[in-house]
Amino acid sequence: MKKISISEMKQIQIDILKDIHQFCESNHLHYTLIFGSLLGAIRHKGYIPWDDDIDIAMLRPDYEKFVANYSGKEGFYHVYDYRNDADYHHPYAKVADTRTILEEHTSMKDIGINIDVFPFDYLADTKEDSNRLISALDGFKKKFRIKLVKPGKKNVWWKRILIRLAKATQIFWSMKKITEKEYEIVNSLSNENAKYIGVAVDPEIGPAYRSVYPRTMFEKFLKVPFDNEEFMVTAEYDAWLTQMYGDYMTPPPAGNRTSPHTLSKIYWLD
Repeated sequence: MKKISISEMKQIQIDILKDIHQFCESNHLHYTLIFGSLLGAIRHKGYIPWDDDIDIAMLRPDYEKFVANYSGKEGFYHVYDYRNDADYHHPYAKVADTRTILEEHTSMKDIGINIDVFPFDYLADTKEDSNRLISALDGFKKKFRIKLVKPGKKNVWWKRILIRLAKATQIFWSMKKITEKEYEIVNSLSNENAKYIGVAVDPEIGPAYRSVYPRTMFEKFLKVPFDNEEFMVTAEYDAWLTQMYGDYMTPPPAGNRTSPHTLSKIYWLD
């Protein structure tokens, strides 16, 4: 078992994204960096220094084409999708390097070093109706997070007890069933002329502004530097980042500059 450092992991993630970028260009699919990856691209011209993942997003039609047809040119990149992979239950896809293992302290089966691929769904013609659609998924997201989290040594004793009690309340729900219930709502969204779109399956629970945007925000794209490469972002990145983060060019206080992820071990498969 040969360990992989965080810096090596980031390079593997960039290599995955380079391959996805080439596939999308060849097949006329549009994607954008999203969440912290978009913020990092604009503020740092690469990763946020304390971040350790890459997120991209595509409109649902392009997303479905991508999930159905992408295969890495070298044969070792795999698209994980809850409909096709028995032990994978996230409501969005991941593309992983199958030569590696990334162990995280969660209840999901570990896969290789990966990047997240989110779908933008068409919502409604008003922000209010779009917010209601997003909010309708919050209950399922809470259930999923309870199922996903694992109590560990990093948690104080009382928090471990609370996690176990919360998990006991969801004993009759499986992660797969929760994701299927989310998609019963998502699959009802069929108005491709809707004025608002959003990441309906955003795993975070919070104000709907995080997930609802005018569709015009994702109609034009441009390349920006990311480390030593160039990747695609929405041409309206300033509007999106301002809506999401406010004064996004000002980094958070030093005490808040930590990764939100629970990485454990990262290594090459023998």
